Amino acid sequence: MPLFVYGTLMRGERSHGLLGRACYLGVARTARSFELADLGAYPALVRGGSNAVLGELYEPDRETLASLDVYEGCPDLFRREPILLDGGAPCEAYLMPAGQALGCPRIDSGDWRARRR
Repeated sequence: MPLFVYGTLMRGERSHGLLGRACYLGVARTARSFELADLGAYPALVRGGSNAVLGELYEPDRETLASLDVYEGCPDLFRREPILLDGGAPCEAYLMPAGQALGCPRIDSGDWRARRR
């Protein structure tokens, strides 16, 4: 299943190299059922909001996915779970349980890169 990334793993961001040779499938947007929390150095995708989050879609191999799980602190900090994109296509993404993101500011635009503007 494709992997949706929305923060430091996107092209041009500091952790993009961790995707290795994963095939880039293009720009994508989630269904309108999430929040994007700003944790300072990185964002967190959280279920239960009403925003669409902008990101990129990749097709990583098993080895890359296993490395990303370690990097993302899966399953303790983030959990890799199935989600739906705008239009209904399924993919996986790293989500943070809502309780862990309490009190963190939200990025209402759903765009990690736009937070700096």
